[in-house]
Amino acid sequence: MRSLAPTLQTTYANLVQMHVNRPAFEFEGAPFTMVRKGKTYWYANQRPAAGGAPKQRYLGPDTEEMRQRIERMRADQQSIAEFRRHTSSLVAQLRAGGIAGPGREAGPVLRVLANSGVFRLGGTLVGTHAFQQYGLELGVYLSEESDLFSRTDDIDIASFEHLSMAIGDTADPDLAGALAQLGFKPANSLTPKTPTSWTLANSQYAIDFLTPSFEENQRPAKLAALNMWAQGLHYLNFLIADPIPAVTPYMEGLLIQLPRPERYAVHKLIVSQKRRGGSGAKKQKDIEQARALIAALAETRPYELNEALAEADSRGQSWRDALDQALDITFKAPAMKHDFDRDIVWFEGSALGQPHRCAISEEALDDHFGAKSGTAEDQLDAARSNRSKIEALMRKKFRVEPSAETLLTTDDVATLKKVARPPN
Repeated sequence: MRSLAPTLQTTYANLVQMHVNRPAFEFEGAPFTMVRKGKTYWYANQRPAAGGAPKQRYLGPDTEEMRQRIERMRADQQSIAEFRRHTSSLVAQLRAGGIAGPGREAGPVLRVLANSGVFRLGGTLVGTHAFQQYGLELGVYLSEESDLFSRTDDIDIASFEHLSMAIGDTADPDLAGALAQLGFKPANSLTPKTPTSWTLANSQYAIDFLTPSFEENQRPAKLAALNMWAQGLHYLNFLIADPIPAVTPYMEGLLIQLPRPERYAVHKLIVSQKRRGGSGAKKQKDIEQARALIAALAETRPYELNEALAEADSRGQSWRDALDQALDITFKAPAMKHDFDRDIVWFEGSALGQPHRCAISEEALDDHFGAKSGTAEDQLDAARSNRSKIEALMRKKFRVEPSAETLLTTDDVATLKKVARPPN
């Protein structure tokens, strides 16, 4: 998998840091005074997050304390102007380096969500729009591993119901009103009083609100902080635990919140096996996303990926069964070949919907499978004679340490022979 240039990785890291530490401000637009019934009052123009005409925001009467506050606000506005110039420049550098931002439909919607405080109030971007961000997070060109970047998908926002209730703050401006200004309206559903999906007029494009469900009946729940209803889903609690900040390269950049990439990959493996009949395309998409992330994580963050798998395994038999099914390698008596440069014997299986390269080191063949010498002929003879045992060990290793290639070392063989299944 091709890595992003170090300069692009540094640019993105700086962009995230700037947004996380951005200066606070109270208003946009120059403050001004108005005289009413002989008294002077301060106002500022406030532009709604979704666009539209500015509205006058009342700040207070003209007092010495208010004038001092106005001066502080003017200084903050200068800081904001500098912030936007700098971050816009960083976004331009990312785009010049081949980093694609959200499209014409998704960009304005994400801006509304960010400006209304959705991510500040605990909302997490999930689904394909989250997946498309992970190349920047992991420092790789994920777009070269999948055609998912060319697809238009709904925007999915997930949040914990209890967190939304505990925050004690709400989206501002009102999220439903901001979405309505973009042309969205609640989708027709069997529960019109608790809409969890909003659709764009004359379009199939939608915004779906989701929340973890811990009951058999995955019913809608109210997200108090967003004043939105969300569809309950199983396994979602694993996905959105401990999210991370990210910036999507749109305009000056939008500070959002994402699931950890290792959790996203494991979650996709699980839900791919929980899809019911008629959702083959969604299952394929789940597998494609998981495969691309696993390839990147195995190179850069193998510990985090393996820890996420171990946590999922600890959550119960249904979780383990789903991962057993998703992380299986199948073999159809592939021809074995010797690689002189790497001192391995390799052959192909199939995993995560694609051919999967499997290899065993010469040392492992010598120590555990009776290879008579280091010659290619003796190495291949040992591998062929022990094909079923080697394939079984390959499947075990891929289950606990998935990667783009499964390589068995002599230490792996000694360890995996003792493993009946992933640790609970």
